[in-house]
Amino acid sequence: MAVTASRLGSAPITVDWSGIIGKYAPDAEQLTEAWTKLKLRLHSRDAGFYDAPLQPEISQIHESQNLADSFLKKNQFTDCLFLGIGGSALGPLSLLSALQEKSTSGIQFHILDNPDPIDWKSTLSQLKPHSTLVCSVTKSGSTFETMAQTLLALEWLGRDRWKTQFIAITDPVQGDLRAFANQEGLPSLSIAPSIGGRFSVFTPVGLFPAALAGISTQAILLGAKQVRDYIEKTPVEKNPLFILAGELLHHYPKRPIHIFMPYSTRLKSFGNWFVQLWGESLGKDGKGFTPLAAIGSTDQHSILQLLRDGPDDKITCFLTVDHVDDEIKIPAAPYMPDRKIYAGFRILEGHTLHQLLNIEQRATSLVLTKQGRPQFSFRLDRIDERSLGALFFTFSTLTAFTGTLWDLNPFDQPGVEEVKIYIRQSLSQEKPLPPDENNAVSRLRREPS
Repeated sequence: MAVTASRLGSAPITVDWSGIIGKYAPDAEQLTEAWTKLKLRLHSRDAGFYDAPLQPEISQIHESQNLADSFLKKNQFTDCLFLGIGGSALGPLSLLSALQEKSTSGIQFHILDNPDPIDWKSTLSQLKPHSTLVCSVTKSGSTFETMAQTLLALEWLGRDRWKTQFIAITDPVQGDLRAFANQEGLPSLSIAPSIGGRFSVFTPVGLFPAALAGISTQAILLGAKQVRDYIEKTPVEKNPLFILAGELLHHYPKRPIHIFMPYSTRLKSFGNWFVQLWGESLGKDGKGFTPLAAIGSTDQHSILQLLRDGPDDKITCFLTVDHVDDEIKIPAAPYMPDRKIYAGFRILEGHTLHQLLNIEQRATSLVLTKQGRPQFSFRLDRIDERSLGALFFTFSTLTAFTGTLWDLNPFDQPGVEEVKIYIRQSLSQEKPLPPDENNAVSRLRREPS
């Protein structure tokens, strides 16, 4: 009997692809060829995320931790205004959301990933400049959405606070943000040129906010390294991630839609990170899956009917958690003289919320299986730093391999770059509002540095 579930070595994550196995038999030669091709890119630092868990010069873990510690020692900041978009925001957001109970610094993070004026005004109304650290993150150093918010944040802080309350995370050499940080002598961290935004969680993009929150960056990289070790040691034809990639491509002509459904509220934002990773990495050359994020058990009451009886064009990926610190036991209904009347109450008592959530997932999986709807799942031991590091690394590698097996470049985004050109043209052609000569940015242009 073929193996259809596997723990990824010492990493706290298990893959089960029994619900997607069909007539497709992975071609060992084809998988090996794709892995050989991908490894040439990974080890040439064309895609540096793969070596980040091993090489501190790529992850910048020490620089990130030291800078975070220097801010924490000031005991000044209650809030961090984190500016970024795409991978520069989704990675940190999903990491911090999942591990918020692990945070020990007490700093509240406000991640603004959209230049929405209403949201901007509402967020800043809750903050005080003297106790807020502003962190601007853009790989290119010139992302319009992030730079617009950065200019607003600089004005809000005032020049007297720039030197001590603003940090830039960007390319080590190129881009406007790098030039600005260097000219003004502002604290900054570097994103390795070989790492694209959606793969950047193992750089200061993810590690600095984690360190600032008091979350163990070493444990995050340890989880990633354990998955990497498993991949390096496991024969290609037995690697569940590679087998899964082959299965997904086999199903693609009929089932191009992928539903990502974690059964944990803490992992909801990870689903949004996955949508960008999967869609932007693999949607090109006329190919691509359509990724959609859901959340269990909530969306059993919204899309399960569609998944079961709608068009057979979808594959569901479940993500579950085996252990939580407090499962929350469901009590008996109080003050009920005749409890037989309340059968629904009685069947629940003595179980836990965690147990119920996992039963919900198994029931959903069974319903889809009986209807012949493909699915697969990932299980985390628990939600902690090591598990999150393993999870991010697992999906980054799965994405990179799937693209390579599909003869795509999973590390570029030509469509996104084309949009940036049109935005630049429109901004250049449309007449801006008259400048406010009294704001901080205008004063900077007039005053010597």
